[in-house]
Amino acid sequence: MGKAKQTELKEIGRIKLSDTQELVASLVDNEKLDLRVWIDTEEYKGPTKKGFRFYLFENNWDEFKKLIEKVDKVYEEIA
Repeated sequence: MGKAKQTELKEIGRIKLSDTQELVASLVDNEKLDLRVWIDTEEYKGPTKKGFRFYLFENNWDEFKKLIEKVDKVYEEIA
């Protein structure tokens, strides 16, 4: 059997959500964006299932930026 490919994960940045949680943005295998909640408690330190991952090609990134612009517009209206 061949050796399984090791996933390459490069952290881009993080935002503190609470004393025990952060939102971490990472680049996976130079082709996917992963936005995931990480926790740091006595019981567990690391990523959770809360988050999403998507490929950064086939126009996905441009569409994601448009979505963020819409979210920002709504935020400006309610802030």
